[in-house]
Amino acid sequence: MLFLESPWPILIVGLIFEMVLAIALFRTGRGTVLGAMAGVALLVLLGMLIANWTITDTKLIRQTLEAAAAGLQANNATQVNACIVPDTDGNAAREKVRWALSRAEFMELSIRNLEVKFNHHTSPPTAETTFTIFVRGKDRSGTFPGDISHPVAMVVKLRKELGHWLVFDNPQHDVRE
Repeated sequence: MLFLESPWPILIVGLIFEMVLAIALFRTGRGTVLGAMAGVALLVLLGMLIANWTITDTKLIRQTLEAAAAGLQANNATQVNACIVPDTDGNAAREKVRWALSRAEFMELSIRNLEVKFNHHTSPPTAETTFTIFVRGKDRSGTFPGDISHPVAMVVKLRKELGHWLVFDNPQHDVRE
Protein backbone atom coordinates (compact mmCIF):
# COMPACT_ATOMS: atom_id res chain seq x y z
CA MET A 1 0.00 0.00 0.00
CA LEU A 2 2.93 2.35 0.58
CA PHE A 3 3.40 2.68 -3.17
CA LEU A 4 -0.28 3.60 -3.62
CA GLU A 5 -0.36 6.27 -0.90
CA SER A 6 2.35 8.45 -2.40
CA PRO A 7 4.32 8.52 -5.66
CA TRP A 8 7.57 9.29 -3.81
CA PRO A 9 8.64 5.68 -3.06
CA ILE A 10 8.17 4.74 -6.71
CA LEU A 11 10.13 7.78 -7.85
CA ILE A 12 13.00 7.13 -5.42
CA VAL A 13 13.28 3.44 -6.34
CA GLY A 14 13.16 4.37 -10.03
CA LEU A 15 15.91 6.97 -9.60
CA ILE A 16 18.11 4.41 -7.84
CA PHE A 17 17.64 1.95 -10.71
CA GLU A 18 18.34 4.70 -13.25
CA MET A 19 21.58 5.64 -11.43
CA VAL A 20 22.73 2.01 -11.40
CA LEU A 21 21.92 1.70 -15.11
CA ALA A 22 23.69 5.00 -15.86
CA ILE A 23 26.83 3.66 -14.16
CA ALA A 24 26.49 0.44 -16.20
CA LEU A 25 26.12 2.52 -19.38
CA PHE A 26 29.20 4.58 -18.54
CA ARG A 27 31.31 1.48 -17.80
CA THR A 28 30.16 -0.71 -20.69
CA GLY A 29 29.14 1.80 -23.34
CA ARG A 30 26.48 -0.65 -24.56
CA GLY A 31 23.37 0.81 -26.16
CA THR A 32 21.17 -1.94 -24.74
CA VAL A 33 21.51 -0.30 -21.33
CA LEU A 34 19.73 2.75 -22.80
CA GLY A 35 16.77 0.51 -23.61
CA ALA A 36 16.71 -0.75 -20.03
CA MET A 37 16.85 2.85 -18.79
CA ALA A 38 13.89 3.76 -20.99
CA GLY A 39 11.98 0.73 -19.68
CA VAL A 40 12.63 1.72 -16.06
CA ALA A 41 11.53 5.29 -16.84
CA LEU A 42 8.28 4.01 -18.35
CA LEU A 43 7.64 1.73 -15.37
CA VAL A 44 8.23 4.62 -12.96
CA LEU A 45 5.86 6.83 -14.94
CA LEU A 46 3.21 4.09 -14.97
CA GLY A 47 3.66 3.49 -11.23
CA MET A 48 3.30 7.20 -10.46
CA LEU A 49 0.13 7.42 -12.56
CA ILE A 50 -1.34 4.39 -10.78
CA ALA A 51 -0.43 5.86 -7.36
CA ASN A 52 -2.13 9.14 -8.26
CA TRP A 53 -5.26 7.51 -9.71
CA THR A 54 -5.75 4.91 -6.96
CA ILE A 55 -8.09 6.11 -4.23
CA THR A 56 -7.10 4.41 -0.97
CA ASP A 57 -8.93 4.61 2.35
CA THR A 58 -6.23 6.95 3.65
CA LYS A 59 -6.83 9.30 0.72
CA LEU A 60 -10.59 9.15 1.34
CA ILE A 61 -10.05 10.00 5.01
CA ARG A 62 -7.83 12.95 4.05
CA GLN A 63 -10.58 14.15 1.69
CA THR A 64 -13.14 13.99 4.53
CA LEU A 65 -10.88 15.90 6.91
CA GLU A 66 -10.06 18.51 4.26
CA ALA A 67 -13.77 18.93 3.46
CA ALA A 68 -14.47 19.50 7.16
CA ALA A 69 -11.60 22.01 7.34
CA ALA A 70 -13.00 23.81 4.28
CA GLY A 71 -16.38 23.98 6.01
CA LEU A 72 -14.79 25.48 9.12
CA GLN A 73 -12.88 27.96 6.98
CA ALA A 74 -16.15 28.93 5.28
CA ASN A 75 -17.72 29.19 8.76
CA ASN A 76 -20.41 26.80 7.49
CA ALA A 77 -21.64 24.29 10.10
CA THR A 78 -23.79 22.46 7.53
CA GLN A 79 -20.76 21.79 5.34
CA VAL A 80 -18.76 20.47 8.31
CA ASN A 81 -21.66 18.39 9.62
CA ALA A 82 -21.87 16.64 6.24
CA CYS A 83 -18.54 15.02 7.23
CA ILE A 84 -20.02 13.62 10.46
CA VAL A 85 -22.12 10.47 10.85
CA PRO A 86 -25.81 11.43 10.92
CA ASP A 87 -26.74 9.24 13.91
CA THR A 88 -26.25 9.89 17.63
CA ASP A 89 -22.61 8.77 17.42
CA GLY A 90 -21.97 12.12 15.73
CA ASN A 91 -23.61 14.32 18.38
CA ALA A 92 -20.36 15.07 20.23
CA ALA A 93 -18.63 16.00 16.97
CA ARG A 94 -21.50 18.26 15.90
CA GLU A 95 -21.39 19.95 19.32
CA LYS A 96 -17.64 20.49 18.87
CA VAL A 97 -18.32 22.13 15.48
CA ARG A 98 -20.95 24.41 17.03
CA TRP A 99 -18.53 25.32 19.84
CA ALA A 100 -15.60 25.99 17.47
CA LEU A 101 -17.65 28.19 15.13
CA SER A 102 -19.02 30.16 18.08
CA ARG A 103 -15.50 30.78 19.41
CA ALA A 104 -13.56 31.62 16.27
CA GLU A 105 -13.75 32.82 12.71
CA PHE A 106 -11.44 30.50 10.77
CA MET A 107 -9.44 32.09 7.97
CA GLU A 108 -6.96 29.31 7.20
CA LEU A 109 -6.71 25.62 8.12
CA SER A 110 -3.94 23.29 6.97
CA ILE A 111 -3.70 19.58 7.84
CA ARG A 112 -0.20 18.15 8.35
CA ASN A 113 1.37 14.88 9.55
CA LEU A 114 -1.74 12.75 9.08
CA GLU A 115 -1.42 9.27 10.56
CA VAL A 116 -4.23 6.74 10.22
CA LYS A 117 -4.74 3.53 12.20
CA PHE A 118 -7.41 1.30 10.67
CA ASN A 119 -9.57 -1.25 12.44
CA HIS A 120 -11.07 -3.47 9.75
CA HIS A 121 -12.25 -5.98 12.39
CA THR A 122 -15.19 -3.76 13.33
CA SER A 123 -18.38 -3.54 11.37
CA PRO A 124 -18.40 -1.01 9.83
CA PRO A 125 -14.62 -0.43 9.63
CA THR A 126 -13.25 2.41 11.75
CA ALA A 127 -10.09 4.49 11.78
CA GLU A 128 -8.36 6.72 14.29
CA THR A 129 -6.43 9.64 12.87
CA THR A 130 -3.83 11.82 14.51
CA PHE A 131 -2.64 14.99 12.82
CA THR A 132 -1.68 18.58 13.35
CA ILE A 133 -3.88 21.28 11.93
CA PHE A 134 -2.46 24.77 11.62
CA VAL A 135 -5.22 27.25 12.37
CA ARG A 136 -5.30 30.96 11.61
CA GLY A 137 -8.37 32.89 12.64
CA LYS A 138 -9.94 35.50 14.87
CA ASP A 139 -11.48 35.18 18.31
CA ARG A 140 -15.18 36.05 18.04
CA SER A 141 -15.42 37.20 21.67
CA GLY A 142 -12.71 39.84 21.23
CA THR A 143 -10.67 38.47 24.14
CA PHE A 144 -7.70 38.01 21.82
CA PRO A 145 -7.41 40.92 19.38
CA GLY A 146 -6.06 40.42 15.87
CA ASP A 147 -5.25 37.19 14.07
CA ILE A 148 -4.43 34.09 16.08
CA SER A 149 -2.25 31.32 14.64
CA HIS A 150 -1.82 27.99 16.42
CA PRO A 151 -0.92 24.42 15.60
CA VAL A 152 -3.55 22.13 17.07
CA ALA A 153 -2.91 18.42 17.68
CA MET A 154 -6.01 16.42 16.79
CA VAL A 155 -7.29 12.88 17.28
CA VAL A 156 -10.37 12.15 15.18
CA LYS A 157 -12.22 8.85 14.80
CA LEU A 158 -13.93 7.98 11.53
CA ARG A 159 -16.28 5.23 10.41
CA LYS A 160 -16.80 3.95 6.87
CA GLU A 161 -20.43 4.22 5.79
CA LEU A 162 -21.59 3.56 2.24
CA GLY A 163 -18.06 4.04 0.90
CA HIS A 164 -17.49 7.33 2.73
CA TRP A 165 -15.41 7.93 5.85
CA LEU A 166 -17.35 10.06 8.35
CA VAL A 167 -16.37 11.46 11.73
CA PHE A 168 -17.94 9.95 14.84
CA ASP A 169 -17.33 10.19 18.57
CA ASN A 170 -15.75 13.27 20.17
CA PRO A 171 -12.77 14.78 18.28
CA GLN A 172 -9.94 15.50 20.72
CA HIS A 173 -7.76 18.58 20.39
CA ASP A 174 -4.82 20.10 22.19
CA VAL A 175 -3.79 23.66 21.38
CA ARG A 176 -0.02 23.93 21.18
CA GLU A 177 1.76 27.20 21.84
